[in-house]
Amino acid sequence: MFFGSYKEVVSYLDNLGQFAKGTGVERERILLDRLNKIDMNLKFIHVAGTNGKGSTCAFLANSLECLGFKVGLFTSPHLVKINERIKINGEDISDEDFYNCFKKVASVISDGEFAYFDLIMATAIVYYTQKCVDIIVLETGLGGKLDASNAIKSPICSIITGVSLEHTAILGDTIEKIASEKAGIIKPNVPVIFNANDKKVAEVVNNRFKEVNKDSDYNKIFPVTKEMYHIKEISLGNIDFFIDNDYYRNDCFFVGSNGIYQVLNASLCLMALAVLAKDGLINFNKDAIKEGIKKTKWPGRMELVKRNVFIDGGHNPEGVSRFIESARSILELDKKRAKLLFSVVSDKDYTHMIKDLVESNCFDEYIITVVGGLRKVSADVIKDIFNRFTDKKVTVIDDAGEFIDTYEGNDYLFAVGSLYLVGEIKRTIN
Repeated sequence: MFFGSYKEVVSYLDNLGQFAKGTGVERERILLDRLNKIDMNLKFIHVAGTNGKGSTCAFLANSLECLGFKVGLFTSPHLVKINERIKINGEDISDEDFYNCFKKVASVISDGEFAYFDLIMATAIVYYTQKCVDIIVLETGLGGKLDASNAIKSPICSIITGVSLEHTAILGDTIEKIASEKAGIIKPNVPVIFNANDKKVAEVVNNRFKEVNKDSDYNKIFPVTKEMYHIKEISLGNIDFFIDNDYYRNDCFFVGSNGIYQVLNASLCLMALAVLAKDGLINFNKDAIKEGIKKTKWPGRMELVKRNVFIDGGHNPEGVSRFIESARSILELDKKRAKLLFSVVSDKDYTHMIKDLVESNCFDEYIITVVGGLRKVSADVIKDIFNRFTDKKVTVIDDAGEFIDTYEGNDYLFAVGSLYLVGEIKRTIN
């Protein structure tokens, strides 16, 4: 297959489907084997979960960089440009490097053989191999057990950030079924760090760990629960919190975000770093790690993009619940009015999301827009659902990016509901 430019590569990828014959893990393994098993000498931290995995990956990558490592970070989706998915020490892959690395991948494939995510992940691994990174932080795409990222045979640790009902047609219609898919990334003799705040999820993860390691006495599984961390102080744009467990003794860390959920994500990162240090795989310098946690800014996650304006990528009921908790903490700091800008795509439980947003009683006015292309939900449908639950003002706008870019109000403005919405805003204001 021949591609003459970076733009041709991106156009080709954009027209590929999400799925192809077989499972992602099978396709990716075939692809990596054709590329001479280029993954086999690399060190991976593998991260799965419904919400929080991207932020946890960012905390890990920044902390490892501050510890002196050259770190590859592979995440999805992107908000504005595909290059965002592939980073080294915080820098996106260049157009030229993306093009050249993809050409190597394209040399071993036939058209229609692989799916979008398969090819981007392979491109990333070619790039990380060429650039001689020390550690790769690898986020799953969809699920875990059958995901392309699970083609990696032996990561240095696996992390499960949390589980909620999403992609139920693919992953299952219960928490236990979805947890089982996420727990599919657990491998023999690989330490597991996981969010154990849901007892059903914890049981599934523990059982999977025991099953995978039934032929050995390997016991390195590390639950993270809300009893291990507590918030010291919240200010605009920042949260100070303590963590206390076998590795940290009421150590104080600083998150540069108003996303309360980021305290859990940072705590999962901190546990993973401590475990890796105990195994002798990384050095352990608390001051460097504190700096890594502090400097982490994950776009679109309770991000303060301009005065009084926050955008958040919460796009399912759990994500919206976490968003509400964070928005409420901001409003408690400053008793201002608050407006909500909302949009959503058709495969989400948007009635549930809207009901929770209205019943939170955080917002004085609602603004609706449409995003998502073929997956869009009409403004009339969204507005009708809001009107079902509230008699407050509900208006419709055409362009979310322009609306945010020109907003100069004294009321807080929060945007939530879809990563498409976040991407549209970021493209305009950047």
